[in-house]
Amino acid sequence: MDEQTNIPTSNESSPGDLISGEGQVLVVDDDPHNRRLLRMMLMGAGYRIREANNGLAAVEACREQVPDLILMDVMMPELDGYQATSRIKAEMGHHFVPVIFLTALDDENALLRGIESGGDDFLSKPLNLAVLKAKIHAMERLRDLHTGLQSRNEALLRAQARQAWEEETAEGLFSRAITRRNRGLDRLRLHRYAASTFSGDVVLSGYTPDGALRVLVGDFTGHGLTAAIGTYPVSETFHTLTQEGVDDQELLHELNHVLHDFLPAAMFMGALLATFSADGRRVRLWNGGMPDAWLCNTQQDRVRRIQSQAMPLGILGRLDHDTGARSFDLDEGDWLTLVSDGVLEATDVAGTAFGEDTILRDCQASRSAEDAFERIREALEAHCGDQTPTDDMTLVTIDCSPAVVTESEHPQDRQLRGTLRWSLEASDQRLAEVDLVGAARTQLLEWLPNLGGGHAEALQTVIAELCNNGFEHGVLRLDSDMKATVEGFEQYYQQRTEGLRDIRGRIGISLRYRPMAGQHCIRIRVRDSGPGFDHRQIQEALEGRGDKRLWGRGLNLVRQLCEQVRYHGSGNLVEADYRWGAAAGTGSKGGVSG
Repeated sequence: MDEQTNIPTSNESSPGDLISGEGQVLVVDDDPHNRRLLRMMLMGAGYRIREANNGLAAVEACREQVPDLILMDVMMPELDGYQATSRIKAEMGHHFVPVIFLTALDDENALLRGIESGGDDFLSKPLNLAVLKAKIHAMERLRDLHTGLQSRNEALLRAQARQAWEEETAEGLFSRAITRRNRGLDRLRLHRYAASTFSGDVVLSGYTPDGALRVLVGDFTGHGLTAAIGTYPVSETFHTLTQEGVDDQELLHELNHVLHDFLPAAMFMGALLATFSADGRRVRLWNGGMPDAWLCNTQQDRVRRIQSQAMPLGILGRLDHDTGARSFDLDEGDWLTLVSDGVLEATDVAGTAFGEDTILRDCQASRSAEDAFERIREALEAHCGDQTPTDDMTLVTIDCSPAVVTESEHPQDRQLRGTLRWSLEASDQRLAEVDLVGAARTQLLEWLPNLGGGHAEALQTVIAELCNNGFEHGVLRLDSDMKATVEGFEQYYQQRTEGLRDIRGRIGISLRYRPMAGQHCIRIRVRDSGPGFDHRQIQEALEGRGDKRLWGRGLNLVRQLCEQVRYHGSGNLVEADYRWGAAAGTGSKGGVSG
């Protein structure tokens, strides 16, 4: 037991000097005299007092009712103050109960033991009431700060838990919206890791109308929600155009256009596009800003590296027309390995990146797409260990056998949905040399005899009007309002002649035949590199109100000949559907038969 507590009487503070309190104080001391003196002092200050005559009794008293503050003697039988404090602190957990040691010991070891056991302050005997008063109030302030901090932490944890739940719910809905149109994804081997709730990596798959598999692996700048937000318009554009049967170049131009207009300037998407032929014997690959892809066949001791050939999508206003997809013949046993840069940049505990050499070694050591997938995935997991990747990671392997990369369906179904496709693009001075309309007519003359014949002249009229409109207003950027007067006509064609001397721009045309609603349908798509126009305003002017204009009659004729005409984006992409009855062989809207 420590020496008795001595209460100063003359020049020291008296119990009545203590500010009134309302908390409960547990006094722990084996000396009844000390407990009585402390009880008198603290009750006079308004505190409620409980007493314990040793450490064990103190632990039991805290279990029965948690005090607001503990005054703890050190030297006691049964369980000393250090041991009792350690147990109490452990049992209190995050609940803060201040403990002030009352001791006559002043050596460093005693102070160190008090701190290690969880004590919050010391008061030397004999007690000075002014100092005791100050220390109690200091502990009260510390307790209130701890209580407030704990309350705010609990509120923050609740908010974080709710936010996490909301993000996970939103991510689930978002992912389903992006992947709901995927077809054939189950034929790929896919490993993904998101660095946060939302992933900036996207894997899309679908079948073209002739039953060939098309796969897009995309990687947006950064990760999280800001990176993932661009995946939805990419998904919608990819699936819509893939189902319509557009070729790779037109799909890439449209994706680039959508992302360039949609994303902030600092954001873009690296993309790797793989489109297989209808018979599964060839694949077209396009790599824009992604890590190298690998076309492998270890049975033939061959691993081909497909490097990036273009800028990521969304950076440039339009893609360079020279960066088309590359075509590769496929042999039995071929497979593709595709990764996002998060895989290559994943680091181990020493900060070493996974790297493309590891991908190459695992591909060379593998015998199939499944083998390569498992080797790379296991190596990646072993490499990362407990490290948390800082970027989204995607690994895809595709078995390139025809049974995997072509759609499985009955022959009669394929006959019903059979499609024909053709496309051509020219840019800059080649536009003055290439006859886009003539090339399209030649292609139509090959198709039409098998589709009941006729309609060549009407289709050529539609194509000529759309191409001419794209060339004059999109590439040369001439203003149709100039043709409102006879004098303006002369000026219009003078500017047209001048523009032909230095053409800067691009026009692409595609034709697609597909049976639709019991009719033959040829969809004509013309895209130009111009800024577009307000097609709604133009249409209102054409529809109307008895206005005798010297321009716009060609567009009216296109609408009369076609079942439907649609403009997309800023107006620099137009689609026209020309239909005719499969049996009667007449244009659906009175088109002229060729």
